[in-house]
Amino acid sequence: MIAQSKWFYWFWIFFWFIFICFWGIVFSAFIFSPTSNSNPMTVLTWGDLAKSQADNETIEEAIARLIQAHDDDSNAHLDAGQSLLSHKASAIIDHVARSVYRDKLAFDRFQFETYFESIDGFTKTGGVALEEVALVSLNTTAILNNEQRIYAGAIDANELGAKPANSPFWLTRVKFVSTTTQLAYIMSGDYGIPVGWGFKIVNGSLYAWYIDSGDSEVTTEITGVTLTNWNTYKLEFESGASIKFYVNGVLKVTATTNLPTGAASNFIGWWIKTTDTAVRTMYVQYAIYDEDFFL
Repeated sequence: MIAQSKWFYWFWIFFWFIFICFWGIVFSAFIFSPTSNSNPMTVLTWGDLAKSQADNETIEEAIARLIQAHDDDSNAHLDAGQSLLSHKASAIIDHVARSVYRDKLAFDRFQFETYFESIDGFTKTGGVALEEVALVSLNTTAILNNEQRIYAGAIDANELGAKPANSPFWLTRVKFVSTTTQLAYIMSGDYGIPVGWGFKIVNGSLYAWYIDSGDSEVTTEITGVTLTNWNTYKLEFESGASIKFYVNGVLKVTATTNLPTGAASNFIGWWIKTTDTAVRTMYVQYAIYDEDFFL
């Protein structure tokens, strides 16, 4: 009985100790709350606190102000590696199907794209052949100065081809069989008519090339390109400003002086000539052309 009485005695002492401590903590929370003098039931939230003793703007107000400043910043997220710059520089911007409506599209362009399903609509010489869909060959004979060419000409006899004022653009994929005794052009214009721009090939050397009527041709050598591989050649002509020459997506040359102002004799063409008595061959896979509507 004595042992049970001691156990009972200490149990109640422990019980009342816990009880008093618990309600003491609860009572203190109300008594010493920062808002207890005005309204002891008010719950103080973090966002309602002032930023500092020197600035009574609340944290919530500061957050709202900074978000608004960010929304108003036209340069937000445009630094290297940030989201808008990455989106802008992305090779593919994928939107939901049918999300781009007709009123967002530009219809002020003259454009065509060909995989050479047929070459009937092109002006060409006898050594040009359609090997298969998306493969045209220009084959010279083994005669010195033999020329072969194919080009997309003007719409009618009274209309010239590419015009610098219309900021023409084109892209094509080309491969050569040899890198000796040949002269070739990938260009808007015609070698025999001194107005044009594009790429010039002399034997195994590649050049950015352009010429205006009455001027000397301007060439800049492009290195690091294996002509006997398939390469993608792209030209961007910004009217009155520059001609940019790309190979396989890499900007190789930007020309800004003595730019052509006259119209070329065609939109885009391919031309190859022998400089010795050996057969030379040039292959073309496709072409894309774009410029403003005729001015």
